[in-house]
Amino acid sequence: MKGSPELLGANYKFQFLDQEFVLDADRAIYWQEDKSLIVADLHLGKAGHFRKHGVPIPRQVHITDLQKMNSLINRYQPEKILFLGDLFHSDNNEEWMDFIEWSNHHSGIQQLLIEGNHDILDEGSYLQTRMKVVDEYQNGPFLLTHEEVKTDLYNISGHVHPCVRLHGIARQGARLPCFQFGKQKGLIPAFGEFTGSHPIRPLKTDRIFAIAEGQLIGLVG
Repeated sequence: MKGSPELLGANYKFQFLDQEFVLDADRAIYWQEDKSLIVADLHLGKAGHFRKHGVPIPRQVHITDLQKMNSLINRYQPEKILFLGDLFHSDNNEEWMDFIEWSNHHSGIQQLLIEGNHDILDEGSYLQTRMKVVDEYQNGPFLLTHEEVKTDLYNISGHVHPCVRLHGIARQGARLPCFQFGKQKGLIPAFGEFTGSHPIRPLKTDRIFAIAEGQLIGLVG
């Protein structure tokens, strides 16, 4: 990345296409006009999937993600939550039961799952929650999807688990999850802690907001 990084704090108001987004270092967006909280790629159940195959990943990994969701709900008081796909990683397991309880606890909030490639549970499983499963979500200038699509609207998606590389003076480097806003499309980071990340190659005109130790860092592509 080029240019001088700018420390922005734990959240940052970002005016974009006449809408106000609050970018949050907990890897979420609060969309003011839509009164919605946007997150992507929780991959709940991934730890359980590994445990099935003999890898001892603690269940607490995903409990922490749900607790982080609770903190965001308390912070922004959204009317709806938009999950941009890959909410759950595989088949039913303990983590899914935790999510059913979490979803029904927040029955006063509209919950939309924009279906992702890992969302393979049967319809009956989703009916146990407060979620409605949809292919996409459109409001104002934005079209929200799991994977990038071609559209005349501004497309915001997840799926990629974007991160950027930052290099210090001594050539030490770090991979940081990030938000990316280009001219026609944007990416949001994976919300789940147990997800991995993929380096992106921003254009010079992109706005990049990296996340490190609970803080947002503004960067220039």
